[in-house]
Amino acid sequence: MKSLLVLCGTMLWMAAVVSAAEKPAAAPRAQAGALKADPKTMAWIPAGEFTMGSPEGEGSPNERPSHKVVLAAYLLDRYEVSAGQYKAFADAARRKLIKPVPPGKENLPAVHVNWHDARAYCASLGKRLPTEAEWEYAARGGESGKYCFGNEEARLGEYAWFWSNSGKQLHPVGLKKPNAYGLYDMHGNALEWTADWYSADYYELSPLINPEGPAEGEEKVVRGGSAFVSAGLCRSAARMRSTPDTAYSGRGFRCAASIPAPPAAAEKSSGTHEQK
Repeated sequence: MKSLLVLCGTMLWMAAVVSAAEKPAAAPRAQAGALKADPKTMAWIPAGEFTMGSPEGEGSPNERPSHKVVLAAYLLDRYEVSAGQYKAFADAARRKLIKPVPPGKENLPAVHVNWHDARAYCASLGKRLPTEAEWEYAARGGESGKYCFGNEEARLGEYAWFWSNSGKQLHPVGLKKPNAYGLYDMHGNALEWTADWYSADYYELSPLINPEGPAEGEEKVVRGGSAFVSAGLCRSAARMRSTPDTAYSGRGFRCAASIPAPPAAAEKSSGTHEQK
């Protein structure tokens, strides 16, 4: 049933993206340029409710209290942005790479990218960085356990590159199993930037619907496991943070996009439809 819902949703957002060329819809976070989305590279994440964070006795204090969150549907890259993709963007935009991409390493995750450059890459495609809530919801893949497959840590190697199986190095994106939403490497390869400012106590104040993090801060939320961390930090709820100017060899990103409203829905909400 879940696969059928995701398939139907994918068909709906394809139609919405096509219609967006004629009538763009407002997004919760800024997006620039025309949205370049392909169902082969972006997954439709259905609207829904989930419990964000960790229960008492699990994880770190900044993951509590666990709380309900309701999200609108959105799109998320199936794969982490690759080094080759980011290099092509940087070359076209005449942006200096912090570290050159060695030949043959183009399919590794794009790392040594700070938050500002990650946001600029996404904006160049009409996309944006995911909110922290969007990231966790997508990582869970509809499951409520520690990982997208449940609580059995022994299975993590099927889905992620982390300290115990990575050889302490990054690997080409998309080699491990995807979660139920068709997303790869959410539990580990490179850490990933999100759009939100970080606050240790934000979960105590978070709104129920489409939370977007604190209005300001000094550090940005970083999510996902990586080739350089233990299994415990690869959990769906694990939270990390970094200053937005910092680029790190084990941190990359993937892009999200808001789903444009179909013309009929936009017409109805604007009150311009004909009265009969």
